[in-house]
Amino acid sequence: MSPTFDWALAALPVLACASLVVWRIAPPARRRVRFVCALLVTTVLLRLCEMLPAAPRWIRESEIAFEELIVLHLVVIVVFHVALSRFRAPRILSDLAIGAGYVAVFLTTLTRVGVNLTGIIATSAVATAVIGFGLQDILGNLASGLVLEMEQGIASGQWIRTDQYLGQVRTVRMRYTALETPDGDTVLAPNSALVRSPVLVYGAPHRKLVTFQLPYGHNPPEVIRAVDEALSSSPLDGIAAEPKPRCVVVEFHPQHVQYGALVWIMRPGLEYLDLSGVRTRISFALGRIGAPLVSIPYLLDHRHETAPQEDAETAAAMAALRGIEFFRNFEETELRPLAANMKSQSFAPGEAILKQGEPGDSAYIVKRGSVQILLSNGSGLSGEVARAGPGDFFGEMSLLTGENRTATVKALDQVDCYRLSKPDLDPVFAARPELAEHISAMLAERHAGLESVREKLDGEAERQREAQSRKDLLSRIRRYFALS
Repeated sequence: MSPTFDWALAALPVLACASLVVWRIAPPARRRVRFVCALLVTTVLLRLCEMLPAAPRWIRESEIAFEELIVLHLVVIVVFHVALSRFRAPRILSDLAIGAGYVAVFLTTLTRVGVNLTGIIATSAVATAVIGFGLQDILGNLASGLVLEMEQGIASGQWIRTDQYLGQVRTVRMRYTALETPDGDTVLAPNSALVRSPVLVYGAPHRKLVTFQLPYGHNPPEVIRAVDEALSSSPLDGIAAEPKPRCVVVEFHPQHVQYGALVWIMRPGLEYLDLSGVRTRISFALGRIGAPLVSIPYLLDHRHETAPQEDAETAAAMAALRGIEFFRNFEETELRPLAANMKSQSFAPGEAILKQGEPGDSAYIVKRGSVQILLSNGSGLSGEVARAGPGDFFGEMSLLTGENRTATVKALDQVDCYRLSKPDLDPVFAARPELAEHISAMLAERHAGLESVREKLDGEAERQREAQSRKDLLSRIRRYFALS
C-alpha cells in the first residue's frame, strides 16, 4: 500500500468521529453535517471500489478529493458556527469559503492526476472566455451579495419590498437573498436584482393610516378623544406603544368627514392581522359614543324604531340593577330612572375598561362577556383580584366616593356593559340619605378584599427588594475580596 492510500484509509474513522462531534456542538449547522455524512458514505463506497482488482486510479483520487471536501465543510462549520457564532458572521462568508475550497480541491485533484494547469490557462483563452460568459450571472450575484453585506443596507429580520418581491430577509447567500413572504413561502431573490432595482426597507416601527368615515352630525373632538383612548387603553398585538396611536381628521368630503388613526406597526408583513385589531378597537369606541360605523340610511330607519327597543332595554337594565346587592333596597320608582339613564357600552377583547389611579365617577354592570380585575402596587407588581361575568358590578368605589380607580379592569373577550354615573344617583340619595349607610357596609367588604390583595403584593415586593439587596451585597463582597 502507498502512503497516500494509508492516509486516506486512516482518515475515514477520524472524519466520522469529527462529524459526530460537530453534530453535537453546532445544532444550527446540522443540515450541512448531514451533507458531510453523505460525502462520508460516498467516500466509503469509493474505498470499497478501490479494493477491487485492477481498480482505476481515478477512484483513489476521487476518494481523496471527497475526504478533502469533508475536511473543508467541517472546518467551515467549526470556524463560522462555533468559534465565530457570537459575532454572527454573515452567511455569505461561509458560502465564499466553501466555494473557494471547492475550486482549490478541484485544481489540486487535476494536479495530482497530471493535468498541466499552466498550459491549459495559457493556451485556452477562448475556453476561458466561454466559461466566464457562462458564469456571468453567478459572478454578478456573488458580487452583489458581497456589496449587500459590506454596505449592511439589508439585514436579517428586516422587511423589504421591491418591484417584484415583498418579504422578511432571512439570509444573504452567494447567489440569492432568501425572503419569507407573509404567506409563509420563501422567495430566492437574485442578489443582482436587489442591487439594480429600488428596495424599500421598512422601518421598525412603520407608520400606517387606518381611515374611517362618519357623518357630519358627530363632534370631531369627541370622536378623536374616544378613538385615542381606545387605542391607548391597553397594548395591541403588533402595534408599537411609542409613538402613541393618534386619531386625526383627514379630509372633509361633501357627504362625510374622513378620519384616520395613525398607528406604528412592528410587523409589516402581518399588517392585515394587526390592523384588524386596530379597526376593532375603533369600531367599539365609536359605538360607545353613539357613532356606529353603519350607513346613513340604516341610521335613519333605526331611529324611527327606537321607542319599543328603548322599553325593552329599560326593562333589561332594571333586571340587571335588581341583581346587584347595592340596589336591593331601592324602590321601583327609584330604579326606573336609573335604568332609563344607564348607557350601553361595548369593549373589544384586551381593551382596558378602567385604569388604576385614573379619575372616574361611574360604575359598570356586565351584560355579556367577562373581565379581569387587576391590582398593582407602587413597585410595579400586578395581581389578579377577581374575574367578573354577566350580572357582576365593578367600579363602584369611584361611583360612590369620587376617588380614583382602585383597580384596572380589562376585557377578556367582547364585553357589553351598562354604565351608571354619579349624576344618575344624585336624586336618589337626595330623597333618601339613609341608603348611603346601607351601601357603605357592603362597600367596606369589597374594599377589604382589595386591601388584602394589595398587602400581599407589598409583601412580595418587599421580599424581592430584600433578595435583590442580598444579591448586590454578595456581589460587592466577592468583588472586594476577589472571590470567584
